[in-house]
Amino acid sequence: MTAEKLTRPMAARPATPLAEDAATPCAWHSADAPILFVGDIQGCAEDLARLLERARFDSARHMLIPLGDTVNRGPDAPGVLRLLREVGARPILGNHERALLGLAQRADVPAWASGPGSAREQLRGAGQWEQALEWMRTWPLLARGAGWIAVHAGLHPRLAPEATPARFLTPVRWCTAEGELPSEARRGAAQPAPGFAPWHAYYRGRDTVLYGHWARQGLWLRERLRGLDTGCVYRGILSGVWWPADRLVQTEAPRKAMKEGRL
Repeated sequence: MTAEKLTRPMAARPATPLAEDAATPCAWHSADAPILFVGDIQGCAEDLARLLERARFDSARHMLIPLGDTVNRGPDAPGVLRLLREVGARPILGNHERALLGLAQRADVPAWASGPGSAREQLRGAGQWEQALEWMRTWPLLARGAGWIAVHAGLHPRLAPEATPARFLTPVRWCTAEGELPSEARRGAAQPAPGFAPWHAYYRGRDTVLYGHWARQGLWLRERLRGLDTGCVYRGILSGVWWPADRLVQTEAPRKAMKEGRL
């Protein structure tokens, strides 16, 4: 899937103020079972179910690692988390989960979290809010195994993955060669500011990096890079990669894509 300009009106972007020690830095996985890595699900439970069916995922034989942003924006956060639990998924944290966890540290509820379609209200309505937060607190910022690294957004050009703070790992798209992030207003821009480039332009590691977070970039299959956010919540498709087979699996052809909005 190529990158699209999107047209869906979007809720206000959640801020990501969360203590850096609120997540396990890295989870290590052995190569005992084939792994299905899945891009940003964003509350699209039906799409997740279709992808697992299409991939012939078997929780008794396979491992599922969602690459963060499992909920928010989409219609069925409770359904997504329920299905992930049922199949024994081992998700990593995205910026949206970090924003939801950050609500526990606030006295007020921001507008993006209080609307009837927000993940918070969906989960509260289903009686799953506290349970969801408790589970998300156990999710790591990174997952690693033999020959691969899984992260929500990207890696720092200078720091080791395990030494990189969440404020970089979960929102990065553009950065400088020193690891400087653009201003908040520029992070979702279609083109980088002068001096900035995609984070993966600096990547020189040996492991294949599997990541999400960048629907505007779309499916990104390059040497040692597997970008899997194909804009499911924006009427795109949901994408996954089987490892170590390195085989792409996707839901059916995308619905008519939106043409505006910010990622």
